[in-house]
Amino acid sequence: MKAYDLGFGEAADELSIRPGGAVGMELPDARVAGWCGGRGPGIGTAAWPRSPVTGLPMIHVLTLELPEDYRRKGERLAAVSLFHADDHVADDIEGVAELLEGAAPTAEQAADPFLAEVAAAARHPEQEDLKDLIGGAHALIRLTAEEFAAPRIGPPADIRPAGLGDKYSRGQNAWDDSAPETTVWIGERTGDPNTGIAPSETGEGGYVPAWSSDDKELEAFWSSVEGISHLGGTVMPCQAMPEGLTPYVLELEDGVGGINLGGGTAQLDLETGFFDWAQ
Repeated sequence: MKAYDLGFGEAADELSIRPGGAVGMELPDARVAGWCGGRGPGIGTAAWPRSPVTGLPMIHVLTLELPEDYRRKGERLAAVSLFHADDHVADDIEGVAELLEGAAPTAEQAADPFLAEVAAAARHPEQEDLKDLIGGAHALIRLTAEEFAAPRIGPPADIRPAGLGDKYSRGQNAWDDSAPETTVWIGERTGDPNTGIAPSETGEGGYVPAWSSDDKELEAFWSSVEGISHLGGTVMPCQAMPEGLTPYVLELEDGVGGINLGGGTAQLDLETGFFDWAQ
């Protein structure tokens, strides 16, 4: 098993550790692995995930083709897409949750263009609904190679009725908050003592928590990877280490795909589907 670092930019020799950040990241043997922000994968517009609180289309954070070791739900599912909505600061729109769960719309709901579109949403068969510890909603969709390679799509058309003020504009969403689309590259991370080991705050299984040693070589390594999004290896949460992570963790830094972590990091476990962020 290997660990991989992620870089962002449109050329292998002009990468940054965050989209739109300062260019200068070194990523040996970098190859294109997906994109963040902007459009989503070719899953069909109706399958674009929506917030269960507001019904608004979630923002597309990242679509990433996975190295073979990280295809934890079978070789057929070769990539993942992550979507996000900051529902912890959003107010419910009545009826949305039930419509997304398959309830038939009432006559009043069917006459509302927005709620009618929510009712017509077609959930992707590989969608997993995730919720972080502060109540934010996220969706993980596992993709086939064909879906990953298909033409990218935009979110559903913005059909919010005019003159309704804030009613249909609350919470981070793809209509109002989508980040610029940026290419994602990966390259092998070398020298990480925690490659292939499940993260543990107590050092279980031989895991070496970041900054837990005064070994100069380890300190230099941790300094070199701090702030870099990655697959596997040492995780660097801003707060406490989440419990239950496996070696197959994707750690994303603030700003990737427009996700606002308040300067923190997010951990998405590709084995268990666990998702958490620190602010």
